[in-house]
Amino acid sequence: MGQIKKSYSLEFKHHVVEKFEQGATYNEIKETYGLDLRMFRRWVRKYRDNGLKGLEDRRGRPRKTDDTFEKLLPPGEKIQRLEAEIEFLKKLLEARKGERRQGRKR
Repeated sequence: MGQIKKSYSLEFKHHVVEKFEQGATYNEIKETYGLDLRMFRRWVRKYRDNGLKGLEDRRGRPRKTDDTFEKLLPPGEKIQRLEAEIEFLKKLLEARKGERRQGRKR
């Protein structure tokens, strides 16, 4: 059977690498966080080469975003869609303000 690979958040990787950059040794990092030193050295190298972007998990397929649909819209339709979204959000905000006022009167 294969090993189960752990994945670490970008925030965790950044935190641990910053501890190392502030003077913690490899062994202190290993003992404190239980990390494999080869993996951690790779994080440090990537962080030094590319900053925070280097610590991002780049395995697997890139995630698709909804902005691809936005790119296909003609500029006029894009503006209309954004204006409608703004109006909706304004109405939602007013409705929530009204709920708060009613909640205080009780």
